Amino acid sequence: MEILEYTPDFLPSLTEFYNELTSDVPHCYHVKEDEFALAMNSVVTGEYRRGGEEHNAERIFIAKSDDTVKAFAHTVLSLKSENEEEDVGFVRFLGYERGARNAGQAALEKAEEYLKACDVSRIFAFSQNDRYRFFHFEHAYLSDALDHVQGLLGYNGYRRSDGEVFLDWENYEVTPMKASIPITLNVEWKDGQGQRPNIHIDAYLDDKKVGECDTLSCGEFSSHPDVQDWLHTVWLGIEEEFQGQGLGRYLLEYTLQEMHNVGYRHAAISTNWENYRALLFYSNCGYRVVDWTYEYEKVLADV
Repeated sequence: MEILEYTPDFLPSLTEFYNELTSDVPHCYHVKEDEFALAMNSVVTGEYRRGGEEHNAERIFIAKSDDTVKAFAHTVLSLKSENEEEDVGFVRFLGYERGARNAGQAALEKAEEYLKACDVSRIFAFSQNDRYRFFHFEHAYLSDALDHVQGLLGYNGYRRSDGEVFLDWENYEVTPMKASIPITLNVEWKDGQGQRPNIHIDAYLDDKKVGECDTLSCGEFSSHPDVQDWLHTVWLGIEEEFQGQGLGRYLLEYTLQEMHNVGYRHAAISTNWENYRALLFYSNCGYRVVDWTYEYEKVLADV
């Protein structure tokens, strides 16, 4: 077993490995080498920005056996800033071939060894802000479909610190009912990276904003042709005093209808793993749960 650091020569084999690893992950689509290279670029250049703050010391550790990639761990160091009290390590991505547990363990240990040498106090794995753009949809953490990776993290002392549940609705059909109060809607279309546009809708009662819905083309996350018919609602909110009057459902269904009119056929939505109110609402609108995803954290007590 060899543990090697990433160089551009690994791009073809690592892209192939990633595509095979994520083939059963809901809403994960085949990625091309040039797209995968974008996620690797900061390893080569040494420059990486997370949430508007520059990060340092990004590395990828690859476990090879018989000249074949068996696992890799992608790490980055977040230095403390005005808004952070400590240096923190991140595992952007960790994957290993099922059955090759030793390779996964070796890659993870090498990543931890590297981050510990940087004197970090905690390590987060699969944080939202560090996810590969093409891994799942926005807000995704580590998918349940990669249960063997979840098991490896748990075995090594990582604990779930956050989560997001994903629901989808293939071939959806909606007919919005009339709003319960006389609201007006402001609809804004925006072009993005998908073949079809994104949409943002604000709801007003007189001059007061009472709700909003923000929905993206899933082409924002992947260039694969199969994803272009999918939309992902990333935010739906109703002001507290106007909740319980059916405005959320009206606004969501109006959005779905508008998106259907421009060619979308399938819908996805997500919410925090502990937001059972939203889960109850979405699952009774027509969506069905397809994936649970989790962020993991390990506190390094010896640092």
